[in-house]
Amino acid sequence: MRQLLRVVLDGNYDFEEAPDGPSALELARRLRPDLIVLDVMLPGTGGIAVLEQLRADERLAPVPVVVMTAWPQMEKQAFDAGASRFFAKPFEPEAMKDAVEELLGR
Repeated sequence: MRQLLRVVLDGNYDFEEAPDGPSALELARRLRPDLIVLDVMLPGTGGIAVLEQLRADERLAPVPVVVMTAWPQMEKQAFDAGASRFFAKPFEPEAMKDAVEELLGR
């Protein structure tokens, strides 16, 4: 999925990847990214819990977070936790690209 995102976004962005929820939080806190793409299914700490922790951190709360999952029924929970956008897998590549560009103001 990470490789697909790289292709969809045309290599116009710098990427950092985390293999699990705790690593994603540590990486976000260290880098303070412009945008986060977050899968719901993460080892360690799930994506919704990671999102809640991101929103609770005043430095990271404003960062747009795109949530994706194979479980479309998670949409309400993702938005309730603070998702900026939600994509059920499989997603339309152009829609993902458009959402990222919109959230980054491009």
